[in-house]
Amino acid sequence: MALEVYEFLLKKGLERRRAQEKFFNIVLSAIEEGNNCVKIIQAPTGTGKTYGYLIPLMEKGQKAIVSTGTKLLQEQLRRDIENLRSYYSYIYGEDISYVILKGKSNYLCLDRFYDLSLERRPAEIESLLESGWDGDFEFVSLEPELRDTLCVDDDYCTFHYRQTCKYRHDCFYWGRLKRLERQADIIVVNHALLTLKDFENPEERVLVLDEAHELDKCITSSLTWGVSLYTLRVDIMGKILDFLKDARLELEDSFIKHFEGLFKEQKEELALESLKPYAEDFETHILRPLLYFHKTIRENLISQLTDFITRKMFVSMTLKEYMLKSNILDWESYLELKANYEAPSEEEEKWIKKIRNYELLTRRLNRVRDFYKIMKEDPPGMGYLVGRRFSRRLQTFNYWLEAFPVFPAGHVDWAGYKAIIITSATVDPEDLRQTLGIKGEYYDLEHSFPYEKVNFLVYSADPRKREEWERCLKNAYKYLRSLYDKLLVLLTNKEHVRLFEKERDIAFQGDEPLSGLLEKLRSGRIKALVGLDSLWFGVDVKGEKGILMAKLPFESPDEPITFHRIRFLKSMGLDPFEYQKRKALIKFRQGIGRLMRSKEDGGTIVLCDKRIYKFREFLEAVEELGIRVKNIRT
Repeated sequence: MALEVYEFLLKKGLERRRAQEKFFNIVLSAIEEGNNCVKIIQAPTGTGKTYGYLIPLMEKGQKAIVSTGTKLLQEQLRRDIENLRSYYSYIYGEDISYVILKGKSNYLCLDRFYDLSLERRPAEIESLLESGWDGDFEFVSLEPELRDTLCVDDDYCTFHYRQTCKYRHDCFYWGRLKRLERQADIIVVNHALLTLKDFENPEERVLVLDEAHELDKCITSSLTWGVSLYTLRVDIMGKILDFLKDARLELEDSFIKHFEGLFKEQKEELALESLKPYAEDFETHILRPLLYFHKTIRENLISQLTDFITRKMFVSMTLKEYMLKSNILDWESYLELKANYEAPSEEEEKWIKKIRNYELLTRRLNRVRDFYKIMKEDPPGMGYLVGRRFSRRLQTFNYWLEAFPVFPAGHVDWAGYKAIIITSATVDPEDLRQTLGIKGEYYDLEHSFPYEKVNFLVYSADPRKREEWERCLKNAYKYLRSLYDKLLVLLTNKEHVRLFEKERDIAFQGDEPLSGLLEKLRSGRIKALVGLDSLWFGVDVKGEKGILMAKLPFESPDEPITFHRIRFLKSMGLDPFEYQKRKALIKFRQGIGRLMRSKEDGGTIVLCDKRIYKFREFLEAVEELGIRVKNIRT
C-alpha cells in the first residue's frame, strides 16, 4: 500500500532511504500476518527506525504499545509522534491519540502531598500545581527520598482507598493517565514498566520493542525483589512509631555486622552467592520484632475501632464500606452497624486514614516476609547482591539486599499481542534467545551513513597496565579536546571518573538529569560529558565531535548480574566468555553509533585498548562500516 504520510514527507524534503522503506514493509507484513508473529530488525543509525514503525502503524490504523529503553527516550518519541500525527491529521483530517506512560512512582500523589503540613510541602511543587503541571516528576529536581514519600504508590493507594480519596478525580495517574491510556491508539512505555503493566486487549495491539539491546537487563531490574535499611527504618518503623510511640529497634546493626566489611573498594553493589547465610539473623533481629509490633498495633486498632463504632448510632456509608473492604473487624461487628449516606465526618476521615496506614504497614511487612522466604529457600536461577549508598535522611549508609532472576527468560509472557517488532541498531537474535527466550524472523538492514568520514584511532595501550593506560587516556582526552568543542567520554568503570575531575568545561553523568547535561553539550555551555552506560546507549549529539572510549566495554565479572550469569552458564557447561563478548560487542557498536547521528556528522573516535586486535569481532564491527582503523603507538 502507498504510505501517504511518507510520500508527503518526501515532498517536504525527507530523504528517501532504502533501509527505511524495507523497515516499512517488515512492519506492514507483521500487521498483516498477526498471530503473535515476531520480527527482529537490526536497523543501523540513519535508518530512521522510529518513523519506520510509526508511519505504517498510523497509516494502517493499528493500535500499538511502543516500549523503549529509558524515560529520556520516551520524551524523544513524544516529539516524533507529535510531528507525524500533525502530518497525518493534515492529510486524513483525523487525529492519532497517544499517551506517554511511566511508572506510578513518576507521578505526584495529591493525597500524600496535601497530607503534609504546610511548612513541609515543597515550594517547587506548590508553584508547579498552580501552573497546570501534569504531575510528572521527570523534570523536577527533588531529593529521591522525598519523591518516594510523595509519589503514587500501590501500597498507599489501594483500590478501595481510591474510592474514598477526595482527590481521585484530579489524580494525575489514576484520573488523567488511566483515562488517556484506555483511549490511546499508541501507548509509549519504557522497558522497566513493560513487565509490570496489564494492558487492556493486548491482542488488538502490536508490541514494538525499540532500543532492544538492553531489554533483558531492564526486565531483570523490574523483576527484582529487595529490602533496604531505608525501607525498614523509614517506611516500616516510621509507620510503626505512628501507632506505638515507644517502639524501638536498631535495624542497622544487622546490616553493618554482615556487610560493612565487604565494601573494601568504592563499589555501590556487590554480588553475593546466596542470602541464605543471613536468613536466620534477619528473621531473629529484624522480621520477628517487626511482626510483634504489627500484632500489637492490630490488637490496639481493633480495640479502639470497636469502642468507636459501639458508641455510634450511625456512621457514614463511606466508613462502613471501607471497614468492610479492609476486613479489619470480624463480620459480626458490622451486622448491627447502621449507616447513612452523609459525607464522612472529620473524625471518620481520621479513622479511614488510620486504617489505611495500618494496611500500608501490613503490605510492606508482607513484602519483607516474602523476601525473607527467598533468602531462606534460595531458589535455583536466582542472583543476589548487597548495595550501600550514603543517605542524608538516615545520616548513615543505606544498605539494600536484592534478589533477581539470573536470566529473565520464562518470567515474562510475550504471547497475547497481535505481533511483536523488536528493533535496535545492535539487536542480536542469539542474545534475545538466551536472555529472554524470544525467537523470531531476523532482518539485518544496511547502513546509510558515510562512515568513511570517521577517523578511528586505536592507542596501543593495555588496560591491564594501569599507570600506562591512565596516562594514555588523559593524553587522548587532550588530543580530542584540541580538535573538537563537543566530546563524549565513554567509561566502563566509575572509578575512572577521577581522571577527569580537574578538567575545565566538563560535566559528569549524575551531576544533574542527563537531558539537561546533553543540552549543555549541544549548546556549548560545556565541552565534554563523561559517563558510563547511559552515554554508550541512545545519546544524540549532532555535529562534528570526538568520542573517547576508555576501553572495550566488557562488563566487570564482579558486576552482580554478570557475576551470576557467568556462574549459571558455567553450571550449564557453557562458555560464559561467549556471552560476555557478545554483550561487550553490542555496547561497543552502540558507542560507535554515538558519532554519526546524521549524514552531516563526523569526527574522531579514539579507543585506548589494543585488545581490539585480539578480539577480531570488534575490529570487524568497525571495518564493516567502511571505517579505516589507524593504530597509534603510545
